[in-house]
Amino acid sequence: MKKLLALILTAALALSLVACGGDSGTGETNTPSGSGTPNTPEQENSLIESKGLFLLEREDGVELDDLTAQQTYLIHVYDIHPDNAKNVEMSPFRSSYTMTMNGVNEYEALSAPVTYSVNNTYSSPSMVEYFMLASGYAAPPELGNVLAGGEAIRAMTVYKINLNDIKDDTVAAFMVKNCDLYDCELNFTREDIISISRFDDVFQIEDNPTDYQIAAEYFQRVKTICNNMITGTMFNKLNSNGLASYNDGLVVIGSWTSSEFGSFSTTEFVPVIENAGLPQFDREAVKRVYPDLPVDAFEDGLETWLTNGKIAVDSLNNGGKAGSEGDLADSALRDMITYGNEILEYYTAKLKNQ
Repeated sequence: MKKLLALILTAALALSLVACGGDSGTGETNTPSGSGTPNTPEQENSLIESKGLFLLEREDGVELDDLTAQQTYLIHVYDIHPDNAKNVEMSPFRSSYTMTMNGVNEYEALSAPVTYSVNNTYSSPSMVEYFMLASGYAAPPELGNVLAGGEAIRAMTVYKINLNDIKDDTVAAFMVKNCDLYDCELNFTREDIISISRFDDVFQIEDNPTDYQIAAEYFQRVKTICNNMITGTMFNKLNSNGLASYNDGLVVIGSWTSSEFGSFSTTEFVPVIENAGLPQFDREAVKRVYPDLPVDAFEDGLETWLTNGKIAVDSLNNGGKAGSEGDLADSALRDMITYGNEILEYYTAKLKNQ
């Protein structure tokens, strides 16, 4: 229970960080132009189509990753349209996807966490890396060969910029180099840059932003659940210490997946309370965004494990046997391990458009 209380307190503390410098209770964004709609300046005949350039507004005194008080993130989301005839090898260098502010300061795209290990419990990506993983958007330096005739690839590059680059007369130039047909320069003014209070606000460019936000949260949900499952020891092999540990897992995960703790921030490992303004988990929303994910298989296994696992634990605590409920919980646990890893690996693969 001490462990559970500590985790709940950590979750409550995370509420002050989820907004990443803004009011997480509303999800509203502030746009310099006042329209709330991204302007998308294009280069004539470019195969790169900008969908939105976003500035993460930080609240004074709130820490974020390794940023200094004078830095923030600039996020560019765009579509890469494959040519009708030619396959193109994209540049693997971050220096080929730059953002130049006011004709002076040039920034390279941040590295995407494609080497993130879903089996490494102690892997701790930064908040922006975690968002890049959960977003489902591709990271251009990792794309490799873009085949002709395919569907548009939604991509995102993130830059760590100096806040002093943002002025009333700011101009920005996004440049793609060493990418054959995709080489281009897209120019923006201050009115084109949309201020957001948290990473999730980037999803306003989607036709169904809430679905995309829930789908992004799903990465954290599955990761957190998988990190708290008891693996390698099943009901029929538990000793007294193992039983207590299994029970702790049931309590923690049961709390985190209840109506009180149904949402996960896309930049935190811990769940956040529903009044934080984040949408509650909805498996149908995840399936609408990612129909190929084994969402039902994982969530059905979770429900079976929580329900039958509790019955088996109660029976064992009272001197009985785990029985058929223990067998069902063990089988569900094995399914969750299998499908959970598939889900987490799917998000990593999206960075490469795989």
